[in-house]
Amino acid sequence: MSLGQLHYTSAPPGPDGSGFRFTALTPGLPQSVLREAEQLIGYEPPRNAPARPSADELDAFPRAFSYSELSDGSRLLARTVYTGADYSGRWGNFHAHAVHLAPGQQLPDGALPVSAWESPGWATATPEGGAPPPLSVLPPSSGLDRDGLIAFAASRAPWLAAVFTDLQHQTEDETAPQIVLVERDSADVARWVVLASTVLPRRAVHRLTFTTYTRRPHLAGQRIIGVLPDDAHGLAGSGRRHRVHDCTVPPSPDGPEPTPWAVAAARIWSAGALELFQYADRLPGEPFTAGPLSALALCAGIDLPSPHRTAAARWACEHPSELSQEELEGLVQTLAEPGHTLAEPRHTPVEPWHTPTEPGQTSAGPGHTPTEPWPTPTAPQPDVAPVPASTPPAETAALAELFARVGAGLRPEIAAPLAARLFTAAVRSAEPVRPPDRGALTDEVARRLAAELGPELRVGIADAGGGTGRPLRLLRVAGSLGVDCADLVPPLAHRLASALLADPSRYGGELDGTLADRPDLRSALLRELDTAAGAAPASVTVLLERAPLRLESREALPYLRMCGWIARSPSGGGDGTGARDRTGELRAVLGAAGVSVVARPPLLRIAFRLVWGAASPTPEEARYVLAEQGADLHRTAETWPFLVTAALNGRPGDPHTDELAHELLTAFPDRLPPRDRAALLLLEFARDLRAGGAEPGWVDRVLGLRRAAEPVNPPVLEHVFARLARQLLHDPGPGRELDDLIRGNDADLCAAYEQAAREDSVRDRLGRDPHYLAARFVDWNAHPQAGGAWGKVRGPLLDGVLRPAVRALGAQKLAAVEAALTERGSRYADDFRAWNRPGALSRLGLRFGSRDSRTPGRRRGGDS
Repeated sequence: MSLGQLHYTSAPPGPDGSGFRFTALTPGLPQSVLREAEQLIGYEPPRNAPARPSADELDAFPRAFSYSELSDGSRLLARTVYTGADYSGRWGNFHAHAVHLAPGQQLPDGALPVSAWESPGWATATPEGGAPPPLSVLPPSSGLDRDGLIAFAASRAPWLAAVFTDLQHQTEDETAPQIVLVERDSADVARWVVLASTVLPRRAVHRLTFTTYTRRPHLAGQRIIGVLPDDAHGLAGSGRRHRVHDCTVPPSPDGPEPTPWAVAAARIWSAGALELFQYADRLPGEPFTAGPLSALALCAGIDLPSPHRTAAARWACEHPSELSQEELEGLVQTLAEPGHTLAEPRHTPVEPWHTPTEPGQTSAGPGHTPTEPWPTPTAPQPDVAPVPASTPPAETAALAELFARVGAGLRPEIAAPLAARLFTAAVRSAEPVRPPDRGALTDEVARRLAAELGPELRVGIADAGGGTGRPLRLLRVAGSLGVDCADLVPPLAHRLASALLADPSRYGGELDGTLADRPDLRSALLRELDTAAGAAPASVTVLLERAPLRLESREALPYLRMCGWIARSPSGGGDGTGARDRTGELRAVLGAAGVSVVARPPLLRIAFRLVWGAASPTPEEARYVLAEQGADLHRTAETWPFLVTAALNGRPGDPHTDELAHELLTAFPDRLPPRDRAALLLLEFARDLRAGGAEPGWVDRVLGLRRAAEPVNPPVLEHVFARLARQLLHDPGPGRELDDLIRGNDADLCAAYEQAAREDSVRDRLGRDPHYLAARFVDWNAHPQAGGAWGKVRGPLLDGVLRPAVRALGAQKLAAVEAALTERGSRYADDFRAWNRPGALSRLGLRFGSRDSRTPGRRRGGDS
């Protein structure tokens, strides 16, 4: 071990100057360390200190004992004392003696930094020679004795938990506020550091920086800062940077709530059971959780509040093998009797702030015999333990969990009181309590519990105002104790079904166990769910998806069985994308019912809702189902609206859509509402257009049906308008359809016409068929002054569709277009040449306008 030394004080002139300077240094210390150290080891006397103190007064000055981290990761352990006058007789001198610890280096034997408080190894004057050798040892202080520290902890009991809470926050978060301890004696700050070093996890102690005294706490960089009362006033309101604990005045009653770990640590220090910190540091669990520390404290007979009893029980559930059998029984006995504290806790003396505990060395723990044994629990009487009114539900629940985990391994005289208390709590507690198995009770205790708790059990099971959880637990308790409650089962099953449908997560292991214990409750529940499935199958399906409820029964339960097939079949409950064979699923669901759909037509309606849910069948699926089941069954089952919805929501362009519309108009002529009928007639007309069987007057027919079907589903309009627009573009027929489109002034239809004109099929035909291009030129120049919906699409048709097609033509095809236009009339060819000449578009528009005015009755459209 090699610890470089530094001495700093006011010295007479020499090679390194005069005044305050380093007067003795171990060779090899970096200059960067010296520069930082000079900022850390200064000293300012207290504000009210005498200017020229006597020897006794000088000895009463505070000691600045500090442990600081330097920028290179090394540490500096320093002691600075006020020495009075310097070599020249001027007052205000001090002497600092420090040792430097390289990064990762610790004091000899792993001693904690605070152990060097007032160590005999500190010097109050510069040693002779000017170059002190590295220290190999720094003896621990003799002034921090165990009894004195315990007495100090007792005197600081009001502040212990708050300070330990801030220590926890610092360890968990490097940006947490610094701790400022206000004490009249710097030795008390050192004692605080000992307390802190004892409670912190071993790996965090060597990183804990501190100073026992400073006049300028706002400049100190250590995690724990000691100040005198006069120097703490400037820190008021700096809560984000400092947490001030003034131990010279009573603590504020409205301070922050201490953490559970901090409270347990404070109780242990107050009890003087310091060995428990080392023991807890080796136990499993996250740092600063209250469980391990609380469990050890309770085993040792240290009284703790309910949250810690709860944490101890839960930790013991998770790590029962970490405690010896004797310790575990002591913990169970303490927890079984709230408020009970073992008479005289015994603790093994350990000096935790000096020699660290090595692996395998412990004062008490699994596999080791402590110097003095743990207190031996007294044997309790196996009787019915009342539930204390002050016991919080969380503690009772933790006790139940602990009993379930370790109860089988306990001696009967230890287990019996806790088991009886849990049975009583299961009946009388407002919160859920898991009682142990019946085998945990003797027959005599069970009879006494049944007689005492029977009336309360019946009242609780029949209570409909508090949900179903408690009645279920009480029903199970009633079964364990032999209390007859059969007449209360049917109404409980009704309430249980409603609760499960509202929140399937209520189904859990406890309910499953209750249903296994009470077959009468299970049968009643299945009947309730079958009734619910006939009204709300989706909710029942969700329940069966999430809850492993067994459906085996001698009763029919057709609706419930259909829901069960959807919920638990690999092909059921799909994502609704249409990729499934849903018509096959419909047949399978109806088969799962076990009852003929002809004999019970409502099954078909429920099956539809199960297979398609909130979605509707595709037109192809609807046509298949209509053909398979027949129109008569759909009328009886009232499922024909599903089919109508399928047609009205069909994908535009799907030929099954308009075919389904035709079939529905034929199958249900007297059932269709007028608006739906008009919409289906629109789709049927699209079918006639596709088949070539529509009579002339297409546009007027479509627009008239649209008005009758308003508001029309967008897919219907898109399907019909797209079909009509393509027909007008590719085979307009003998009628005046384009003139009717222009005159109809329907923005949606004109937009559909423009969209269809931009399709690849139109572009390709314009490039290869001169007569087609000529016909579209004549059509799209029709009624140039019409305005309205046609006026908005006419320009884009000429400029965005026709002009690119013309510019892509070669000379031969362009001549063919002009020839085709000449066949219609020489003026069309002239107009085309003028339109195709760059920059002539606006003049052509005026020309077309004047020509139309000269021939008002002439039709501007043309055939393809």
